Amino acid sequence: MFDTIRTWLNPTPMHRPPLYGRGIHALPNPEERELFERASEAFIRGDILSGYEYFLSSLMHQESTFSLPHLSIERSEETLRFSLYQGYALIKGSVTPTSLEAYADIALSEKLHVAIKRRFLERDFQLTYCRFSEEIGVIKLSIRLDNATITPQKIFFPLREIALNADFEKEFIAGEFDESVLLDTGHLTLINPVKIESHYAFMHQWIQETKQSLIGLLSNDNTGMVSFSYLALLLQIDYLLLPHKKMAKNISEKINGYFLEDEKLTEDKNADLEQYLAELETMDIETFSTQFYDSAYTFSPFEQAMHDEIAAFIDESLNKVRWYKNNRSNYVISVIYRYISLYILYNYGLHPSLRALLHLHVEVYTSDFFKAAGETPLYDPLTRTFKEKLISQRIRESIEPYMSRYKGLQNFTEHLNYSDLDHFSQSFYLQIKNLDYTEV
Repeated sequence: MFDTIRTWLNPTPMHRPPLYGRGIHALPNPEERELFERASEAFIRGDILSGYEYFLSSLMHQESTFSLPHLSIERSEETLRFSLYQGYALIKGSVTPTSLEAYADIALSEKLHVAIKRRFLERDFQLTYCRFSEEIGVIKLSIRLDNATITPQKIFFPLREIALNADFEKEFIAGEFDESVLLDTGHLTLINPVKIESHYAFMHQWIQETKQSLIGLLSNDNTGMVSFSYLALLLQIDYLLLPHKKMAKNISEKINGYFLEDEKLTEDKNADLEQYLAELETMDIETFSTQFYDSAYTFSPFEQAMHDEIAAFIDESLNKVRWYKNNRSNYVISVIYRYISLYILYNYGLHPSLRALLHLHVEVYTSDFFKAAGETPLYDPLTRTFKEKLISQRIRESIEPYMSRYKGLQNFTEHLNYSDLDHFSQSFYLQIKNLDYTEV
């Protein structure tokens, strides 16, 4: 009875989105579905501007932490204008009853290297909806839609394509060439130098810890263990530090290159990862600091994954844990547990609740990082104890706001094993695997 009264007085808050990783650092609009349906209805009755207004409003995030609104809409009697931010890119658009036109200014044409201009021509063949062009000395990426048979779906994918690709190309130029040629970058926010120094110190600490842990293991018999260690480290740097520009590109290429099905031996792939980690270790802090900024994002870079895919990956990974346990390779077990959550966060588009839950697991394994960031650590590595009540509260906040929509979704805190990190992770992933996101 007292628990019920306490719940009435302190209702479950909507969980906070993790401020890490490359997903959107804000929750989706709680009326997203309703606004999307209103947009469809408005288009059917021929009210084009209202349809666009409803659709764009459905993209607005809840409680974004960025200083500028990621999406702005202005409507007059005959037109609707909007602007949205996607990392490096600013997309500006105007809508009339007959058409939508939107563009992103990329760079000053006369200052661009000829290799970049050639790249834009090649990229046009890879794009579905938008095209690069030159106008009054400015390279643009733009789209135009005819509103004769418009639907919300026919707006979403072109807008997402122009936003993601404008951001990608500007990041590429910033990492490989002279950043001063880029246009519309005034919205980017520099990271506090104290935070940069902390990131730099943690990166070095993690690299040293990984190198130390592999002493005596660097042989052909331990290639899998070495792979997990290097990949988990790069995934952790990418997720927690969130570098951009060339550093982000290189990390992505190293991780994705490892999983390419080619003729390269695992030993050679590990050597590539090791070499890049050595490059990160020797990077000076001045260069390191140029790889970071903060910005608003409108679209997720990930396609939404089915939970069956996540469950299958967890199953496959836990089978590897079982194999290493049977072969008494105990060191790598905790590395694989850490790797699982980081890889899912890196590779899949996740439901907001699942993203928050997997972030919680990352917090448990990197408690010193979060303690330095001013947050209450969920695990004490010295006493090897968990903050069980806080973990339970965080799980409840991540799940219960969605239980009315997903009737099979259940709070699983009572099923966790807090004996040690390995037992916690095993019980945690078994519960994550069995979450039910079926809409009723």
